Amino acid sequence: MDTKKSKSFDQNLIDLLKDAHKWEYTEINDNKEKSLQKKPKLFFTRFQWVLVLLSVGCTILCPNGLSFNFAGYIISGMSLFVGLLFTLVVSLFDKFNDTDFEKYKRANNADLYPFGVRLKNFFKKSIILTLYTAIIAIVCILMLALILMSDKMNRTIDVFNAVQYYNDYGIMFCIKAIFLLVYRSVLFYLLLNFIYITKQMITSFYDYMVSEIDKIHLS
Repeated sequence: MDTKKSKSFDQNLIDLLKDAHKWEYTEINDNKEKSLQKKPKLFFTRFQWVLVLLSVGCTILCPNGLSFNFAGYIISGMSLFVGLLFTLVVSLFDKFNDTDFEKYKRANNADLYPFGVRLKNFFKKSIILTLYTAIIAIVCILMLALILMSDKMNRTIDVFNAVQYYNDYGIMFCIKAIFLLVYRSVLFYLLLNFIYITKQMITSFYDYMVSEIDKIHLS
């Protein structure tokens, strides 16, 4: 009888976020030591810090935020994408279960061992990032839905004008403005990060598939 206790939903979510953060900068060929060497010192990778700056820039340059129509289009697209992501996860896990890793064990074949590690890392990275992308999409859908439900979320905030004439605004307006600016910046970042991680998944698929194809020599 299995006495191992299952983790709570919150703990599973935290573990998934930690693993996703790791695989954002780790390649399928990397071992633990190389992965630790690549770990960002400031949490985000350099490219993700660029996304943060772009998100802030988009927030400043779009004083009205996202329009109702555009938010609706994104929600529709992401809703379909989430369904496809879960289908992909199931397919990947089925493929993983069908793979015989016995021949890749170091004790059985030292030459095939690196390929086994690469294959296992490919499945792990692909599944974790796919689930993480689904979580980002769900969060974006909820944040965009709030924009559709509340006219106040589309309130115009001219950052340059607010900074220049900050003495003319009350404390409550400043608090609401800061909340909206942070909200929009987070939303922009999640949307950009969604695209970035999708790109990571595509390149991971490409890297693995091409390497497998290249192992076949016809001559």
